[in-house]
Amino acid sequence: MNSLNTGRRHGSEQRGIALVLVLWVIVLLSIIAGAMSMTQRTGVMMTGNIRQEREARALLNAGLNFMALMLERRGRPVEDNPWPVDGRLHPFPFRGRLVWIGAAPEEARIDLNQARDEVLLGLLRSSGVDEEQALALRDAILDWRDRDNNRRAEGAEDRDYHSDGRPIGARDSRFLSVEELQQVRGMTSEIYKKLARALTVDARQRTVNPAFASREVLLAVPGVTPEEVDEYIALRQQAREQGLPVPMPAFGGAFFKNSMGTRFRLFAELDLAGGGKAQAEMVVDTRKKTRKGYMLLQKKFGKLDSLGRAALPQEEG
Repeated sequence: MNSLNTGRRHGSEQRGIALVLVLWVIVLLSIIAGAMSMTQRTGVMMTGNIRQEREARALLNAGLNFMALMLERRGRPVEDNPWPVDGRLHPFPFRGRLVWIGAAPEEARIDLNQARDEVLLGLLRSSGVDEEQALALRDAILDWRDRDNNRRAEGAEDRDYHSDGRPIGARDSRFLSVEELQQVRGMTSEIYKKLARALTVDARQRTVNPAFASREVLLAVPGVTPEEVDEYIALRQQAREQGLPVPMPAFGGAFFKNSMGTRFRLFAELDLAGGGKAQAEMVVDTRKKTRKGYMLLQKKFGKLDSLGRAALPQEEG
């Protein structure tokens, strides 16, 4: 009798163990199935994102290339050209989507290699950099681009970069890109983001065309006030709306030159299905042509999020 009871207990224990094992197997299979499902969903999302990015880039490229063609018509009256070179974005319907395109002469920006000392200082000040840091950055920029190894009062030459553990030192030559400004001693990412949209290395002149210059560029003029700049921007806009020539500002003097060269910055912008905007820009030289069109000096793609913050991390050309 005892042996019979003992056998029953052993059988019950074995069945219990088997049941627990079955439950664990079910749990493990559920986890594996969930992981596989999540992986598949992630894969589908990634595929969708890649597809959207490629489609957006293709549309932006189409907009930029079309705007490049419209540069041939830049001398025509506005009423005969829906896509004038006026620094503003204009609608361009393409394959059922609306791409916003525009262009401005590169002389609308401050050339990082040509800018006078006081203009660089004015740009740093108007960007909110305090006086001490603005002087140090101005001198460091000038030391970076000059050919000698003579350190300015607040600047930085090779020995200063070496002491920071940066063996390459100052370039002692012209900036090859605006992005290179980030390598200058004392430059922070926050300050760089404020400066970058006002700068270029492709204008190749000391003057700026005020008819297309941004508020940030206009504020770089030594001694100018924000009120004077805003008044000029309003006057400029009024002249455009009335089809009149844009007047020269009452400030700035020799800093401004109302001329249009051969280099242009083209813009394209596209609303994304999931929110935000895709953005692209390129700089071309209309004086030089290749088999593919105007000589490409630079090209960038990026994305504007829903708050309007821009990022253009990918560069071509």
